[in-house]
Amino acid sequence: MTGARFFSPVRFMTLLMKEFRQMICDPATIFLGTILPVILILLFGWGLSMDLTKVPAAVVEGESTPLARAVTQEFVGSRYFDITTLKSRTEAETLLSARRIEAIIDIPQGFEENASRGEGAIGLTIHGVDASAATIIRTYAKAAIALLQEKIALRGDGAAMTGVSGGSARGGVMMLSRSWFNEANTSAWYLVPGLSIVVLTLSASFLGSIVIAREWERGTMETLSITPATSFEIVLSKFLANYALITVGSLLTFLTAVLIFDAPVRGSLLLLALTILFYTAWAISFGLFLSAFLKSQFVAIQLAVIGSYLPSLILSGYLFDLRSVPAFISAVGHLMPPTYAIESVKILYLSGGPEHIVLSNLAILAAWVVLFLALALAATKKRLD
Repeated sequence: MTGARFFSPVRFMTLLMKEFRQMICDPATIFLGTILPVILILLFGWGLSMDLTKVPAAVVEGESTPLARAVTQEFVGSRYFDITTLKSRTEAETLLSARRIEAIIDIPQGFEENASRGEGAIGLTIHGVDASAATIIRTYAKAAIALLQEKIALRGDGAAMTGVSGGSARGGVMMLSRSWFNEANTSAWYLVPGLSIVVLTLSASFLGSIVIAREWERGTMETLSITPATSFEIVLSKFLANYALITVGSLLTFLTAVLIFDAPVRGSLLLLALTILFYTAWAISFGLFLSAFLKSQFVAIQLAVIGSYLPSLILSGYLFDLRSVPAFISAVGHLMPPTYAIESVKILYLSGGPEHIVLSNLAILAAWVVLFLALALAATKKRLD
């Protein structure tokens, strides 16, 4: 590269305006940076829901007593079950085998009499092919019985039942549970904050991975190499133009999370904004490095997916707690920037604190941004010199 080696604001602004003009003339880039994150958070937000509602189930009433009817009504009134009332266990098993229902709630003969002695037992049979759904259904059934136990205790009529889990409420001891920070008890509140990071990872790394490689493929990078522009000016102009675009996408993603999925924001909006801005800066700089190093859009995009999107989905603690995986996998996950971004947004959306964890994560993300911007600059300089 010829010409001056010092930073020139005039040259830099010229390059930056060039990037914005190219961006405006490229609808695909605008879509990738602004619309795609919103589409992805909507699709994943609705498609990844771990909530089950209107689970088809049958209640087999072995007797017609007030307590048996109260149990049936508890399940009928639950938004989690779509109840069919039957008199025959055989008929219920036929429906379960055909998977027309997912569970059988069995109220046996003599249930109320046994309950008066603190020995009332309710049977639960679940179609177990889908183990995850079976676990959720069992939890819902336990919750329905626990709620009925509370009502019975408040009435003080002395009936005690053994719930679907096999645990007894005898002796007047009862568990009254509450859920902190997710009182709506919905998976959307848990999934959407991390999901916003996952979808922004895809868009931001894609944008970064094509921007320099596209110049090489079009032959325009060689033209830039004979101008007085420095590598720093070229990389910074490309970074800031795409960063501005993904910032718009980040704002739209945030509004989707709050307005469509009703996700609460209990922490500092400033810290949330900084977390997202630092993280998307890393994702773009990571893509820029790949783009500068590889010269091929196709290969750069592939490695961007492998190096940023997949870790954000699998190794970041988004889908499962890193404390529950082997130590090696947990160590790899903690080397990845998505882990720190997702931890921070979950804190800031749901609990609001502790903020010192968020600040520590911001420092880690800032270090990753500096590292990959430096690597992108070095790769570009090596290619141009």
